[in-house]
Amino acid sequence: MQKKHLWLWMFIVAFITEGYTQNLDLNASSAERKRIADDYYEHGNVAGSRGQFRLAILYYDSAIRLHGGSSDYFFARGQAKELANNNIGALTDFEAALRLDSEHYTSMFKRALIYHKQKNYKQAAKDFTFLINNVETFETKAIVFKGASYDEKGEMIFSGIATLEDMKADVYLARAQTYEKMGFSTPTMLDYDKAISLNNHEPNYYVHRGLFKLSKEDSEGAEADFRNALEIDQFHRLALYNLSFLVDEEEKNEIDKILYGVGDFAMAYSRRAFENYQKGRYEEALLDYDSALTIKRDNANDLMNRGMVKAKLDRHKDAIKDFESSVYTDNTLTRNFVLIGNSFQELNNYPQAVTYYQRYLRSETGDGVVYYNLGLAYMKARKDDEACEALRKAYDLGEERAEPALEQVCFRLE
Repeated sequence: MQKKHLWLWMFIVAFITEGYTQNLDLNASSAERKRIADDYYEHGNVAGSRGQFRLAILYYDSAIRLHGGSSDYFFARGQAKELANNNIGALTDFEAALRLDSEHYTSMFKRALIYHKQKNYKQAAKDFTFLINNVETFETKAIVFKGASYDEKGEMIFSGIATLEDMKADVYLARAQTYEKMGFSTPTMLDYDKAISLNNHEPNYYVHRGLFKLSKEDSEGAEADFRNALEIDQFHRLALYNLSFLVDEEEKNEIDKILYGVGDFAMAYSRRAFENYQKGRYEEALLDYDSALTIKRDNANDLMNRGMVKAKLDRHKDAIKDFESSVYTDNTLTRNFVLIGNSFQELNNYPQAVTYYQRYLRSETGDGVVYYNLGLAYMKARKDDEACEALRKAYDLGEERAEPALEQVCFRLE
């Protein structure tokens, strides 16, 4: 809570200061305005490195107002927006940076990564290929955040691109992952190989290539890559986890000791899994819940929470299995019935969704949200009478989202 108050205080101070000084700044000479803009830019970089993206964007806004001809300013603001999960805004700023400087290749790189996120693989591959063809001319003065990680206290840590070779290797890695999505096997492998030849000290490169080899049923090649990753980082979790499926029982037991520990480690994994879930890091949360449940298989809450993670990853059939196991282990966790119903809705199996919502509502009759979900399931199953009844109950219980659907169904009946 203290950190939140500090952030709000900094945001307010920056906002007031920016508003108070902006007119003075605009009346300064061109050279002075550039100097002040650079100062805002540096403040933005500091805020961004601390994970204060909205504050960083404010500073970058001020820099751009004073000096709109800097591609680095637009790039920095685009990156802050990207890290604040505003991909469209980020894309706009990266495009602006490229209009100002067509050779601002860091902007093209980040733009291509967003295309990849948006599953526009063809455009992403086109940008990556252009970068690779011009790789010898790469220059980057900007601070480029490769991503966020978290220390043991949950504080965000950002890592920038340290060398030019890292940048080149990252482009090959990104194109490999794009080609993999497009189903181009040979180009994918060639790009993974090139990335590793440029930077053979990054364990994640070996892990990515190992996973690709595993998908092509090259178990020996995958094992070699996972072991290469472990030569660099002996505790690399993903390398250990995947290697454990490729070795004999004796070595697997040794790996499991590193991965899962003993005793109270289950609780530690559960806690970290929940933190990762809250931060939207679903793949990592899933690995941690797997670890916790390997140690203590009958933890009903972990089973339910792992099901929720799988649902976020659109693995609804697997999620249903976890929800069912959870309520079987602890029959007081009736909320699982709602979660099962939601997953069946996502699978377009509306009769089953109705069945599980009804099971929950036998004991919890005052939940307007569940009546709303039940009404939607009935609507999709084309049972308008039942939908109308469920939506009326939802609305009576204060679920205002039910009103449009209620009017659509019930008025049609009347």
